[in-house]
Amino acid sequence: MEPRTVRAGHGWTWIRQGFALFRKSPANWLAIILLLFAATKLLAFVSLLGIVFILFMPVFIVGLMEGCRALEKGEPLQLAHLACGFRRNAAQLVTLGGVSLVGNLAVMMLVMSLGGDAMSTISKAVSEGGPAPAPSAEVQAASAAVGRALLVGMLVSLPVLMALWYAPLLVYFHDMGAIAAMKSSLIACARNAPALLVYGSAVLGGMFVAMPFAMALRQYDLALWLLAPVLLPSLYVSYKDIYLAGAEPEAGPAPTA
Repeated sequence: MEPRTVRAGHGWTWIRQGFALFRKSPANWLAIILLLFAATKLLAFVSLLGIVFILFMPVFIVGLMEGCRALEKGEPLQLAHLACGFRRNAAQLVTLGGVSLVGNLAVMMLVMSLGGDAMSTISKAVSEGGPAPAPSAEVQAASAAVGRALLVGMLVSLPVLMALWYAPLLVYFHDMGAIAAMKSSLIACARNAPALLVYGSAVLGGMFVAMPFAMALRQYDLALWLLAPVLLPSLYVSYKDIYLAGAEPEAGPAPTA
């Protein structure tokens, strides 16, 4: 399936239209996102279950995309939409979850190999505290090393993120295989880099506003979860804009109440 190229301003349009989909059923969106957030926190205490949850995340995402399609048709968003992905191309969706898991672990290992010692140095300096007015040369060097490691990690993870961005929707709505879907998603993101840059800047701005609240609760991923009720519908909107020129995707399986 050939993705089209859109103008940079579409990135902000995706945010606005995603928010409009959220406003169609705000209570249900918040309840479902809260449920997923609580599940991630509870399952994190059991490593195996946490891994299984990550593997199934693309399944839940496409279920919510089916929910977005329902909202466009005037139908309600339901908790049962989360299960839609289990009834269509579930194996390919779980494969995408595995790629995400392995890719994130690989990036984490790379960052730790490049900046692990420097992170330990900074952590030790912070734990010791002290009234020193300025960081030592050792800490400054460690900070630079950590910055370089994080930059390398971000550059390496970007192609993985691009390949996975639209892949679940292509697998679910268009019956594509996981590899073909990732290739198409990578091409779509590359062609629409200006629009995605505008979109990403808006998301980062929202995270900047939400981050103090997340840090106060010591839940450092909470900022992203707080934006999820708008981010997920905007993902659906951007997929339609790039792949369907705004048309409605093929109908998926109807959820059971």
